[in-house]
Amino acid sequence: MAQEYQGGCRCGQLRYRIAQDGPLLNYVCHCLDCQKSTASAFADQLIVMTDALAIEGRSMTVEFPRPAGGVSTHYHCPDCLSRVYNLNSVRPGMAIVRAGTLDDPSILEPFAHLWVKRKRDWIAVPEGMATFDENPDPAVFMALAMARRG
Repeated sequence: MAQEYQGGCRCGQLRYRIAQDGPLLNYVCHCLDCQKSTASAFADQLIVMTDALAIEGRSMTVEFPRPAGGVSTHYHCPDCLSRVYNLNSVRPGMAIVRAGTLDDPSILEPFAHLWVKRKRDWIAVPEGMATFDENPDPAVFMALAMARRG
């Protein structure tokens, strides 16, 4: 039976529902792009299949060409400018949702940390957590994610 998770932007105008089986697939990215886009030390993100994601409200988009190929389209609330999720042309059918936009992000436990070579020294990654110096091989990363889902 599918579980439902809800979230949205800071002002509440742009909302979403995620309906899927199993736990949310949460990872942390420490790359410089994520640090800049969050104005923080990392991005806390969710892998969500687009058919499990329902969006309500208005959004504005910004497109970024990716160094590894494809275009990443970022969806923001036009009122409060919160980035809620993005789609990448290289990964059709998959959305990356900003984990902090969940109504209850305390339920999350990441399964991996990416770009740890860019991680700030004061951030402690739990022992035994999967880590990758840069972007992992997509097949390896998705196998790890699916193992988490069970």
